[in-house]
Amino acid sequence: MEILKKIIFISILLVGATLFISCNKKSNDISKEKENKQLETKDLSIYELIKNSIQNNGELPEDFKLPPKDPNGVPWADGAMDGVYIYHTVGNEEDIEPLKNIVFQISEGKFEEAETNLDKLDFSMVSRTNSLLSWIIQEQKQINLNNLYEFTSSRLVTTKNIEVIKFCLSVLAIMNVETDAETIEKVKILALSDEFTLYCLNIFVKLENSNEEIFEIAKKVKGWGRVHSIGYLEVTNDEIKEWILEEGCHNYVLPAYTAYTCAKKINLIEILNDGKISNKKFNDISYLMNALLDESAITGISALEDRELLIERYLEKAKTLSSTEDDYRALITLKEYIKNNKEINNNLIKICDEILNSEKTKNKITELIKNGTGYDIAKYLGIDTDEYVLKYLETNNFLEHPYITYYISKKENIEKLVLFIEKNLPLEKLKGLPTNKFNQRTAKDKEFTFLDTIIRNLGNYIGIGENLIICALNSPYVDIRYGAVNTLESWKEKGYILSNEIIENIKKLEKLEVDEELKIKLNELLK
Repeated sequence: MEILKKIIFISILLVGATLFISCNKKSNDISKEKENKQLETKDLSIYELIKNSIQNNGELPEDFKLPPKDPNGVPWADGAMDGVYIYHTVGNEEDIEPLKNIVFQISEGKFEEAETNLDKLDFSMVSRTNSLLSWIIQEQKQINLNNLYEFTSSRLVTTKNIEVIKFCLSVLAIMNVETDAETIEKVKILALSDEFTLYCLNIFVKLENSNEEIFEIAKKVKGWGRVHSIGYLEVTNDEIKEWILEEGCHNYVLPAYTAYTCAKKINLIEILNDGKISNKKFNDISYLMNALLDESAITGISALEDRELLIERYLEKAKTLSSTEDDYRALITLKEYIKNNKEINNNLIKICDEILNSEKTKNKITELIKNGTGYDIAKYLGIDTDEYVLKYLETNNFLEHPYITYYISKKENIEKLVLFIEKNLPLEKLKGLPTNKFNQRTAKDKEFTFLDTIIRNLGNYIGIGENLIICALNSPYVDIRYGAVNTLESWKEKGYILSNEIIENIKKLEKLEVDEELKIKLNELLK
């Protein structure tokens, strides 16, 4: 379970594993609609599912997601497993012997047998692509390439297996697919899914108008597909340059993944040297600067040879143009970055402080927190956010803003928050028999997500929110039950004595719990 929790952290942090889509329908209606949709699409191939989901703007819906391999498993976003492999592992190639045998079956015209074996094979294409393609090139005289082409181009539209599509796209990338207009159109449709964009890009680069096609797909994908597309896209005109500045780091994964590439491709320092920069353009630059400074997952600004010059030019413009949340967050992050990198001119910190401590900045930040944003900036500048957060939650749809609860710090205000939640969350509705499923954090799960967020924030507030903890202990979702238990462990370490009602619910859950590690933790709580 410990490994699974780490995987969940990666999928939520790097992926944004799921989006909060606004929806006014009742949860029962949503469940029925989803169930009906699943019945309608279960017989479709993956290609058909993608094609049928394309909207009028040529993009897939924001909440589009391919059917998971394991419906009860970790909710990875499309393309996330490959993305994590590429960016966060050594990248060792894995055994390709079973795939070699399948290629020979295809070569012999045994298409049905090969397809059956591919479907049965538990494999990940991302860790085998280079080895397999090198082998095919090396052994091409022994392989019937016409059969291989026929099989891979036809199975693109018929298979329901994600990895089979990747296998087909990978193989087609080393064949003369660019002359096959019909297959290229199929590839363009598959490229709209973040799961397949990378594999399609390796085909697009062979086209005569390759950069145009890559630009078109980069604009249409918003997740891992955009992350990969930015690396392939060349700045051949002002339109692309402007788009990369405005949109290159905007993705559903993590802006940092494309920040360095964007800064290099558009020559960010050259843009900052322009004497006339609008507030809008400066805000776009600030967004990119924030992404460059986020080096939690990948190196950004530290990899730039002229990073100090970039910082100087940015601060020069920030003196007069700073006005948005992104601008102020970039200044704060820059200040901390300079403090932690002694080789950078320390005097630049003073410029950051002058801007951040100005009356103009404080007035702007107060406006932001009244409107539900900028709480982290306010905290950094020493502005008390408690009352602003409470008021905002009370006067807006609180379910849309679970994470601002972290910016309430005073005990008496935490108590007010808990009372508000107990009054407004349907706690009984959130209870159910324990399962090993995870909260998917989708639109229909907003109430669960809010509960999960608040109970994880109660660890430092001993004994406050027992009713919420009890509700979380009775959640059908295993990650929410873990959150409740972790908070109780934190309370107990600080001297909290479990109440009779808490003990009763722990004993009840212990008998029903399906997660063995959580069972052990429950037992430890009772000692």
